Amino acid sequence: MPDYAGRARRFDLRRIRGVVFDCDGVLFDSRDVNRHYYNHILLTLGLAPMSPEDEEYAFMHTVDAAMARIIPPELRARAAEVQGHMTYVDFIERMTPEPGMFELLESLAALGVRMAVNTNRKNSMELLLERFNLTGYFDPVMTAAKVARPKPDPEGLRRIVEAWGFPEAEMSYLGDSAVDQETTVRAGVPFWAYRNKGLEAQLHVDSFHELRQWFERGFCEIID
Repeated sequence: MPDYAGRARRFDLRRIRGVVFDCDGVLFDSRDVNRHYYNHILLTLGLAPMSPEDEEYAFMHTVDAAMARIIPPELRARAAEVQGHMTYVDFIERMTPEPGMFELLESLAALGVRMAVNTNRKNSMELLLERFNLTGYFDPVMTAAKVARPKPDPEGLRRIVEAWGFPEAEMSYLGDSAVDQETTVRAGVPFWAYRNKGLEAQLHVDSFHELRQWFERGFCEIID
């Protein structure tokens, strides 16, 4: 018998037909690139770099929401000009794929599990997927540019549910923030928390290596 105080139960992964991924903090470690992007704008305007609180906000929200938070109203026109001379190509090489990501995607594809992306990125997601040769894995790819309201509004996630055409209970959303958690609650999709024990989730996933192994054996064990 295992040595733990709680009770273990098996979570059957064979019924999961689709996994939706958040991008930042899940597929990629993008905190460095986010920080560099926004601080470049702030420093160009003669402003101080982001505070830790602003960095956390910018990491979870759309670029428009982040800019509205960190740029004073009287400087927003100038900030838009600075943005207009920037391209994401200048920053994309700072993106770091999450360890085990490629192996997980290959394994899920081989198992016939569908994959999609639902992100608050606006116009850079397709470019990012192309740069890392990931385009063929995800369909649909929902971004803040493709919906009327970004996360935590459930529109993007609900559109994935409609595109896939199978019950929400047979899919999951893998995210790392309270914004992701709220999105799933509003969409009625099971939530899996990635490297964030503070979130309420059906599953807590510590690594892509772990998740791949769970899928390959068809179950994972949860200790209650």
